Amino acid sequence: MKIPYYLLLPALALGGACDPKSEPEDLSQLLELVAGDSLSAHIKYLASDELKGRLPGTPEYGLAIDYVIGKFKEMEIEPAGEKGEYIQMLTIRNSRISEGNSFMEWNGKMLSANEDYYFIGNLNEVTSELPETEIVFAGYGINAPNYDDFSLVDVENKVILVLIGSPESLQSSERAHFSNWETKYRTAADKGVVGILFINSNPSVDSTFAARANSASQRGVFGVTREDGEAFGRRAFPGKLKFSALLNSASMASKELNAAISDYKENKIVGQSIGSIRVKTESIFSEFQSANIVGKIEGSDNTLKKEYVIHTAHLDHVGIGKPVEGDSIYNGAHDNASGVASLLEIARLYQSLERKPKRSILFVMVTAEEMGLLGSDYFTTYPTVPIESIVANVNTDMPTLIAPLLSIEPLGAEHSTIMNEVKNAAEILSLEIMLDHMPDEVRFVRSDQYNFIKKGIPALHVKYGLKSTNPDEDLSKAIRNYTRNVYHKPSDEWNDLFDFEAGEVYVKCNFLISYFIANNAERPAWNADSFFNPLNQR
Repeated sequence: MKIPYYLLLPALALGGACDPKSEPEDLSQLLELVAGDSLSAHIKYLASDELKGRLPGTPEYGLAIDYVIGKFKEMEIEPAGEKGEYIQMLTIRNSRISEGNSFMEWNGKMLSANEDYYFIGNLNEVTSELPETEIVFAGYGINAPNYDDFSLVDVENKVILVLIGSPESLQSSERAHFSNWETKYRTAADKGVVGILFINSNPSVDSTFAARANSASQRGVFGVTREDGEAFGRRAFPGKLKFSALLNSASMASKELNAAISDYKENKIVGQSIGSIRVKTESIFSEFQSANIVGKIEGSDNTLKKEYVIHTAHLDHVGIGKPVEGDSIYNGAHDNASGVASLLEIARLYQSLERKPKRSILFVMVTAEEMGLLGSDYFTTYPTVPIESIVANVNTDMPTLIAPLLSIEPLGAEHSTIMNEVKNAAEILSLEIMLDHMPDEVRFVRSDQYNFIKKGIPALHVKYGLKSTNPDEDLSKAIRNYTRNVYHKPSDEWNDLFDFEAGEVYVKCNFLISYFIANNAERPAWNADSFFNPLNQR
């Protein structure tokens, strides 16, 4: 695979005429080093029963750490964590509600925990109590430049009821951002709200409410603690309410409440009072330590080597859970042993380069993604290199290697000049670039690139597109079947159904994107009209 010279133009030397000695080497032979057998071996170990689902805080997660560090050492990847080591330690706090000492009373009626509602948890206060307080309907709880649920309603010192999700009128990435519960928490806090309850306006989901509530109550909520010991974020009285419980508790009649929600969705009304609420929560805290792993390849340019392109992949999964057909180990082969394996192969390509890229490359295996993107939240808050020196993030999460890779969906790239590097990589590999075919799944905010974006760093997450040369193959259906039958289940194991040739293409694609970024004279920039451009943020 000879790479056309003109495709390397973005990676040429700084400004003016090019010094031939500084031109990038021909990558054709290098890319042939990518090995499906290596991907398979990494996945087979990381997703083995021996590692018991790689749950942070367990000895088995420690085995996964040892494995990655061992591979970094074999490749002579420099440590770039804390104190000259590969490790960046962090403390994770779990908060579970003590249901016997907590309650929710709405309009004088005591609601039933896990039947009518459940609390999401408070990470910084063991006991919190809210006296009788007005609750108002606040739409989706969104405060966006062209969509503001708070413009006509006073919510200060009140509890708000908000719909899950976001309106279809917003662009895909913005919908993902504003659907995120953390975004709604922060917005509510900025508005002086003292509590927030989420509601799904589709009554059909009520049938599974109790099961989801019990699961959430048993799991609790996780947060990573700051250096001062406080947990990131203060979640005072967030909870989820069952739709039928709302109908039974609100001061409005069922017909009126349904009409109010319907009217809101048609942009007619917002901010109606639906009574008063009284709440008490008592939380049970526990803490454990986990770690991110950080390795580095130093750049070759005396100036640009002080800047960093960061590759990320989350090392954790969900551990041991409810047995399915006698199997209780949630191995996480696709999610995300395959992403870790891909990143190890990318690191091997970089270390095999005769001439290293101009900028430095960091390989960051983050922890606790499954607990709420906690490892990347910590790393972007306390990076092991200056935050201003990080120019881009390329995240690798659940490639879903189930079919030939003929097209990609580069989530987030459309917001910055990173799309130029994506187009170059796609052309080299004959990949078609497609739009996100699952915008309702808000994948853009569900993995670690999101924490970099929140810090103003351009980032992307490459996912499978739907192109196929087989007219009988419906990739969209295959991905849906995977999500239903394999995702976050014990059946997510290493097997011969993995398409490791597709994995090779995936590795090459992500490597080329970061390689072009690392060699480009200009650091990536947000598009002027992007919502995520810090200049456009409120």
